[in-house]
Amino acid sequence: MPTINLSKKHDKSSDEIRALTEQLSQLLQQKFQIKCQLKYQENNDTLTFTRLDMSGQLCLMPSEVTATVKTGFLTAALTPVIETELKRTLDKYLA
Repeated sequence: MPTINLSKKHDKSSDEIRALTEQLSQLLQQKFQIKCQLKYQENNDTLTFTRLDMSGQLCLMPSEVTATVKTGFLTAALTPVIETELKRTLDKYLA
């Protein structure tokens, strides 16, 4: 199963990161019909998401965001597209 692993440094505040987590959750649910679950913790927020043949997690920490996405057999061919879109989205929101 192909896996995408990304990380990006940022200088956003905790409140900005929490708002970003909620925006990304809404975007994934509305645009891609991906089920999301948010988990708020003191030092990081975690957004876990699943869809048929794909799952992943975004960890939004005080100075860095990490992303892990696993694609299955049906979505493996889309792995480069998903990675490019994820990089673009992180760059946009964390600029």
